[in-house]
Formats: sequence, structure tokens, C-alpha cells
Amino acid sequence: MASEQAAPWFRWGGWGLVALSGSLVLILMSLSLGVVPVAASAIIEVLLGEQGGLAKVLVWELRLPRTLLGLLVGANLAVAGVLMQAVTRNPLASPSLTGVMAGGALGVVLVMSYSSWPATASPYAALVGGVLGAAASIGLAWNGRLAPVRLALAGVAVTALCSAVVTAVLLNVGSSADELFFWMAGGLLGRSWPQLELIGATSLAGLLLALVFRRQLNLLALGDEVVRSLGIRVWRWRLGLAVLAVFLTAQVVAVAGPIGFVGLVIPHLARVLVGDDQRRLLPVATCLGAWLMVVADVTARTLVAPAELPVGLFTATLGGAGFIALIYRQRL
Repeated sequence: MASEQAAPWFRWGGWGLVALSGSLVLILMSLSLGVVPVAASAIIEVLLGEQGGLAKVLVWELRLPRTLLGLLVGANLAVAGVLMQAVTRNPLASPSLTGVMAGGALGVVLVMSYSSWPATASPYAALVGGVLGAAASIGLAWNGRLAPVRLALAGVAVTALCSAVVTAVLLNVGSSADELFFWMAGGLLGRSWPQLELIGATSLAGLLLALVFRRQLNLLALGDEVVRSLGIRVWRWRLGLAVLAVFLTAQVVAVAGPIGFVGLVIPHLARVLVGDDQRRLLPVATCLGAWLMVVADVTARTLVAPAELPVGLFTATLGGAGFIALIYRQRL
């Protein structure tokens, strides 16, 4: 009832129209803005295949894949945040709680510092490192079941250990650490169609799977005893949903680095708009996360153009400011 009162305006048709309109506006803005602006008419001609030259390179080769990738990255982080907060029943949980981001960062730092592999291998190193970090957290937390408190503590421990090793490696590699520091701040600089192809289909599959499980997420909010009384094995759902959150987050780390705050703040903002019902919360959080990421990316590449700042700097700034506002609004 509370969620219905919190979001009387929510209707699937109306929200779908808002989501589509907002996404199209932000995509057009992202394709247009940059060191060399591109007019809206030229963008449409490029997308229709009626114009080539510089406009086609800017729109089709550089900005369009980066924009679509930003939408996926933001959506992944937001949904992973919703999942982790539901699994742990902790409003301060985020996608990094399982150690997936710290593990991914460690994988990239080790491969780029101590191997002869090309830079194109870094997404795979991040993916493997993130999965191993999350597996270590879940393994340490497992005690016949997946308890939320044990998972949080194990994630903190694994994150601290990975961060310590990353710091030691960066201090040891010297001059080559600058590029790694930039990557660890998170961003979409240099990302294009190969990175989008790497996570595009699997990210969409993971996001759709999260929507399928929205009923189970609502049940978890009722408490373990109530859920067990319905004949549901809680630990299985906690484990499965935690793995899904890891799956979504690992893909983000693989292509954009460890971007923070999106998965922490966006679920709270979505709750302010539509309440706690996962049937509304998940799609709204998906859109808000995608939109925030595109806005942060456009800001990162235009604020000090022709130079570019890390996207993670702006997601932390926007996310931190938004979270402070939420704290004062709801007294979290």
C-alpha cells in the first residue's frame, strides 16, 4: 500500500513513454556535444546512412557506441545495486560489496604491470578478476547458507585485501601507474563497438533476468521467517540474486573500470519516486542509472575539452551530492 501511495502516477504505458523520450533526448545530446559539435540534422542523416565524412566518424564510430555503452553500464550498476540491497537487506549496500570491483581492478593492474599481454586483454582480465573476487567473498560468507551480514563482512575483507595489493603494485611500477590510475577512476574513453559487443547481449540478458525475479525480491523484503513459511528456501534466492548482481557488475568493470556511487544512490532515488515495490523500482532504477551515466560521460568529455576527465569523478560527485540530499530528506 505504501508503494502505491508513493507512486500513484506510475503506469507502465506512461512510464514507458517517459523512459523512451528521456533516453532519446540524452542519446541525441551525447551524439551532438563534444570538441566538435554535430547538428541534430547531421546526426539523423548519419544514422539514416545519408551522410559520410567527419560527421559519420564522430557519430557512428566514436559517440554512438560510447553512448550505448554508457546506457548499459549505468543500467547494470543501478540494477546490481537494487539486487545487493535486497539480498543483504542493507540500504548502504552497493555492487562493490562482494569485492567484484576491487577484484577486477586487481586483475587489470596485475596483467598490465607484469605481463606482455596487449591492452586489449584488460577487459578480460577485469572480468576474470571481478568474478574471482566475488567468488572469494561468497565462499568466505558461505556457512551452509548465505547470511547477509557474513556476505557484507566477507566483501569488505576481500575488497580491502585487493585494494592493498593494487596499491602495492602501483607503487612498484612507477611511471606506468598514471594510465592505471586513470582506468581505476572509471570511464568510457576509447571505448567503441568491440566493448559494446563484449557485454551488450549478456548485459541485456542479465537486466531482463532481474526483472523476471522481481517477485522474489519483493518476498525477500518480508523477512526470512515469513519467506520460509511460504516454503521458499531463502538462501538459494539470496545466492542466485547475489550471483546475478556480480554478473552485471563484472561486465561494467570489464569495459569501464570500477565506477562508484551509481549502484548505491540510484536505488534510493528510485524509491523516492516509486516506492519499494520491485515491479516499479527495477525499471525506474534501470532508466535512472543509464541516464546518470550518459550525463556524467558527456560532462567528463566536454567540461575541460579537448582534455577528458574520468567519468568516475562525476558519478562520485553527482552520486555523493544526491545521497546527501536523500539523507536530509529521509534521514537514512
